[in-house]
Amino acid sequence: MGCRNKRLLPLLVLLVICIVASGHARAEVLYKRYYVQNVNGRDVLSEPYTVRPNDYVIKILKRKGEISHTNFPLFLNIFKLINHHIADINRIHPGQRIFVPLKWLEPDALPGQRRGVVDLPFITAAPVKQLITQGAKTHKVAPGDSVSRIISNQFGPAGSRTYREGVKLFRLVNPTVKDLNRIYIGQALKVPDASVLNEQWYSSVFEADGEVVLNASPTDASAPEETGDTQYDEEEADGLKDPFDSLAKLLGGVLLNRGRYYFPDAEGTDFSVNLSETPILQLPEGRRILFVQNGLSLSTERRRIMATHFKNLQFTDISTEPSLPLLLDAVQLAYPKMRLPMPLSFSEEGMNLSLKARWAFKYDRSKSPEAFRGIIVSDLSDPSGRFPVPLTAYFRKHGLVLRESLQGEALPPVFYAVEKSTSLKRIVPRTRKIYVEKLANALGLLYDSNITISFSYAGTQLETTSNMIRDPQGEGALVDFGQLYGDAAFAIESSGLKVVSIRKGDYLFNATLKLLSKLGIPHEKNPRFEFGKTGDGLSCALTVDGILVKPAPLVKKLIVASTLPDPVIALLEEQGLGIIQVR
Repeated sequence: MGCRNKRLLPLLVLLVICIVASGHARAEVLYKRYYVQNVNGRDVLSEPYTVRPNDYVIKILKRKGEISHTNFPLFLNIFKLINHHIADINRIHPGQRIFVPLKWLEPDALPGQRRGVVDLPFITAAPVKQLITQGAKTHKVAPGDSVSRIISNQFGPAGSRTYREGVKLFRLVNPTVKDLNRIYIGQALKVPDASVLNEQWYSSVFEADGEVVLNASPTDASAPEETGDTQYDEEEADGLKDPFDSLAKLLGGVLLNRGRYYFPDAEGTDFSVNLSETPILQLPEGRRILFVQNGLSLSTERRRIMATHFKNLQFTDISTEPSLPLLLDAVQLAYPKMRLPMPLSFSEEGMNLSLKARWAFKYDRSKSPEAFRGIIVSDLSDPSGRFPVPLTAYFRKHGLVLRESLQGEALPPVFYAVEKSTSLKRIVPRTRKIYVEKLANALGLLYDSNITISFSYAGTQLETTSNMIRDPQGEGALVDFGQLYGDAAFAIESSGLKVVSIRKGDYLFNATLKLLSKLGIPHEKNPRFEFGKTGDGLSCALTVDGILVKPAPLVKKLIVASTLPDPVIALLEEQGLGIIQVR
């Protein structure tokens, strides 16, 4: 009974909170924030979760969402896709942030679904704010202050669990601070007391399962944790959004493009840069780029001071209205060692995949085992040019993330849950005769075994038993597995029938080529398939060891002797090919 009462207590607290708040005509609301990812062309609603001590992935997943209950293997596959930063799902650690897929969504089922962020109300905020602000202190922003430093002084070092909780509370009691990088000297901020984390009601509201936000708006996106010592002017303009925002999204960076950034000079006074004119892009692994527009002056001395303040800071001069492709070029020029060498080649049994990209950015896995090997960017001229999703899944398997933009605007990523092909046909060639019969069936050809034929040989009419293979239009040939002796095959062909001789020692690949050639069926040895457009900055070529059987009159089929990766099979099937595997 005692345990049951403990479980009920948080619910009673929430009930009291809601009753207290019911008298407010325009009460603020706390929202739970969810995220939407596209998997196999369908939207999946996912919940952010912070790993706790003694957590493991299977334990977390089995108590979450309808997908896990209906198809757990698929659910696990989706989890791996949307948590590509988790190198090994059997090794997660407390404080790590993961996304748990909950359910499939129909198109436009929830507000904000198209932009990938969904905020759903779950409790009235006013009484919660009152409980938090009771012990909060007022802090007046001084030169050199940052939200990160203010919060860490009370809640512990940045990145810790208590620090992340402090960020949640700070946002709640300072609703006018829309961006944690936008504070200004003299601004009065409320700083919650860390003791509130130990209150009995706290875990009921600010639990690790989910992300709590206040008064969500249609354009409010989850801001990255703040870095650096920044003070902003309240009256500062909104700053540049495109194409710099797209650049940051594509490269996984943080864009500082609003307000002013202050730096101390050698004489002890501060100078500032207007980030709406000279935005800073913070990239993974501590890289930073400051874009200086043409016509603006930034002296060599000031650049030196800024480079001293920021490690790995590079400067690049740009036009006043740069395009996204020019900005991507500028990043590669600023950090030439960040560029992945081209072309890239991936060779596996029975296939070779080559990739050429104008923009390919390398990341150092030695510093973070969970990091990508690199990011490939494609700027599309039209939506039809998007890379096939199975191909992006193949690259992701090898540590490469493909990110696309459409006419300068970053597109949301598309994930692919690879499943085993259900249409692939397998042939086990126990004998040459069995192989030809099954191949004919797989290709849609007609095959008749042990038929009697009559032919003239040396002036005598003879009969023999053989096998006939033919296409639906009537073109056919006898298949001789060694029953015809001497000049019998020549005599039969002289009578107008075609003959294909297949012996016990013949290589099946060559025997197949002989069959198709004799029947006049168009085919191609070791075909090459091309994807992408050079003009979009990305192209790929796939060469498969096998035989492509082209239409006329058949459906396209690809005969292979190796086990191709599942994403490659899915890719080929998307091109309208049926796969025949001979093993």
